Amino acid sequence: MEVKWLIEDYEGDGSLNGIISEVRTQGMQCEVINYIPFMGGKYDHYKDDELVIFYGSLNLAAQLQREKPWIPGPICNFKQLCCLTYYSHWGQYLFNKDYIMLPILELSRRREEIYKQFGVDDCIFIRPDSGAKTFYGNVYPSEELDSELKIMEGYASKPLDEILVVISSPKPIDKEWRVVVAHQYGVIAASQYKKDGKLNEERGCPQEVIEIANRIAMEEWQPDKMYTVDVCESNGQFYFLEVNSFSCSGLYACDPKPIVDIASKVALEEWEDYQEP
Repeated sequence: MEVKWLIEDYEGDGSLNGIISEVRTQGMQCEVINYIPFMGGKYDHYKDDELVIFYGSLNLAAQLQREKPWIPGPICNFKQLCCLTYYSHWGQYLFNKDYIMLPILELSRRREEIYKQFGVDDCIFIRPDSGAKTFYGNVYPSEELDSELKIMEGYASKPLDEILVVISSPKPIDKEWRVVVAHQYGVIAASQYKKDGKLNEERGCPQEVIEIANRIAMEEWQPDKMYTVDVCESNGQFYFLEVNSFSCSGLYACDPKPIVDIASKVALEEWEDYQEP
C-alpha cells in the first residue's frame, strides 16, 4: 500500500516547504491545502480506504477524525494528550511536579488559597489540561486573573466549570526543545525552539534532552505511536515539559528526512495491523 500525505499549510509562510519537499523526494504523493480556520469544507483528495497521513492544524485534525476513515489520518490522540492522562504516567519527568488540576471556576473561588500555595511574586502558572490548545499556558498575576479567565472562557468556548486547568508555581526556563519521537524508534529529530523566552530555532539538542525523550519513548504506556516531546532547561537541569501530537506540532528546525521516513513506516505498520484477519 502506498503512503500518501495531506498537508495543511497552516502557516502560509513557507515554513512547511521542508516537509512537503521531503515527502515528494521520498516518492510519496503529497496534496497541500490552504488553511481556512473554522470553515469546514470537504477533503476528498484521497479515497476513504487509502493510507493517508495528515499534517496540519488541530482544528482540521479534529474534523478529519470525525469525517474520514483514513489510516492513520491525523496522528493525534486528543484524549491521551490531556495532562490528566499523561501526567499520571510520566509524572517523574515533569518540570511542573508541584501541580494541582481543577476547573477554572474553582480557581476563581479559591484564588487566595491557590496564590498563597503556588504564587511567586503574586503570580501562578496556568495551562489547559486539554491537548487541543484551547489557550496557551502562561504566568498570570493575581490582579489580572479576572480578565484572563474571561479570555480563557472565550477561547475554550465552554463555561468555566467545564474547563480543567493545571496550576503550578512559575519557574525560570532558559531553553526549550521540540523532539519528535516514536514508540520503539525513540528520538527521530530535534530542534531548539526557544531561548530566554523568545523564538530561537536551532537544529539538534543536547544529549540530556535526547536521554529524557528516549526514556519517555520507551515507557510501557504511550499516548500514540508517534508524537512530540518538549524538553526544557532550567538552572542547568533538564525536564519534560509536555507532549503533543505528531500531526499538529510545529517542527521548527527539525530535520524532515528522518521524520517523513519514520512517520511513513509507522503509518504503514498501523495500516497492516488493520488488514490482519
